[in-house]
Amino acid sequence: MRTTYEDLLRVARRDAVVAYNLAVDDDTDLIAGWQATLTAARHHFRWLRLELSAADYARTSATRAEGPFGVLARSLGAGADLLASQNRSTSGAFEDEWLVAARSEVASITALAARAAVTRLASQRSRDVETNRRLLGHLVDVLEELEFHRVPGSPGIGALRGLATTLPQAPVDDQSRIILLAAHWQSTHDATHPGGVLSRDLRSTTAQLRTVIGYCLHLTDLLDQAGLPIEAVGDLEQVLRAAGAITQRVPYLLRTRVSDMGGRSDAAPEAAFVELLQALRGWLSDDQRLKGPSEILPDCRAVETASDVMDELMHAAVRVAEVQQKSVAWLILHGRLFVPKSDLGKRDREFHTRPGAWRLKYPQPSWVRTNLASCFDQLTADMTDLTYQLSVAAQAAQSIAGTSSLRRPYGPEHFSAPPIVHASRWRWTPSTYDALFSDVGSDLDGPER
Repeated sequence: MRTTYEDLLRVARRDAVVAYNLAVDDDTDLIAGWQATLTAARHHFRWLRLELSAADYARTSATRAEGPFGVLARSLGAGADLLASQNRSTSGAFEDEWLVAARSEVASITALAARAAVTRLASQRSRDVETNRRLLGHLVDVLEELEFHRVPGSPGIGALRGLATTLPQAPVDDQSRIILLAAHWQSTHDATHPGGVLSRDLRSTTAQLRTVIGYCLHLTDLLDQAGLPIEAVGDLEQVLRAAGAITQRVPYLLRTRVSDMGGRSDAAPEAAFVELLQALRGWLSDDQRLKGPSEILPDCRAVETASDVMDELMHAAVRVAEVQQKSVAWLILHGRLFVPKSDLGKRDREFHTRPGAWRLKYPQPSWVRTNLASCFDQLTADMTDLTYQLSVAAQAAQSIAGTSSLRRPYGPEHFSAPPIVHASRWRWTPSTYDALFSDVGSDLDGPER
């Protein structure tokens, strides 16, 4: 349900082939189209940690590039935007070997566009000989550098292939809408600062996770009844039940170890979850009962869709559990949580004897604030275990949906600028036009794998 980097490279390759095949008949503005393509390729290379040495032929025009070159420029730009949407959770995919292979593919695609521009330039009967000569020289310079970055026989782009968009594609039915709402539910939790979280929010988050786990258990049962021949279904059910048991204990710990200081929360995650819950109820149940497998999974396509929904729900749930765990750790560290005075006295022997003028004037409250981590050891242990169980469930759901190679970014942090960019080591070397254009046919075979 999510677009991957491999998909966008494949689209860009196809658009480059179209631009090459239509080079003679295309009557759109050549300079604007080529400049848009080069600008998009340069931006794409920067996210692959490479800075092209070739200069632009002309300044970027305010006029929108049309025709095959404009389409190709937008495809290359979409690939760069996907790279820009990644964060620390997927940064491990940016290994040097895979970056070199990705640069080779982008260089090959851009070189096809440059050759198309040369072919188009040769077919024009322009009286401006000087402009044609300068543009041809520029294209040759660019091709020289692109050829330097091409690596014939590259083993492939590795983990970069599975980099996915931050959000799923636009919904077209109830199931895809659930996937988008699950991603929105996760993103609202990501955007919540721990300082604004109250204990009622923590209890609400636990209830949200318990509800998602319950619906996922129902989906697991439906997939099992549908005869899905995957052992991971049993593993998924086991860890979901373990996670569900933890969510039964956590609310009790939140009532006996935490008390609000006062104030109001924005409850944005709760509102997002209400939308998700309504969509799940509309799909999996009617007003009185949960629907059976014949109603939810009538064919193979429905089984695949249900697997995708399960995958995205688990992906969102494990992130929400991580956010909850980090929020509790932050609140404990900053002494924002309350515990019963008697419990603190058991763990802090000096509590009752510690001097303080307030003890002489006011009676001691029954709840006291503390940042003593041992007062919350059971709560933090359960939340850590919950996150672990949900992460195992997410891996099992990926196995069922066939998305184990998919790397979806999560979390609020995103790259604000390209990572460390290395200048191109390309240097001008004498070459002939025949050497540059002799292997055009090899570019039409598709991306190297």
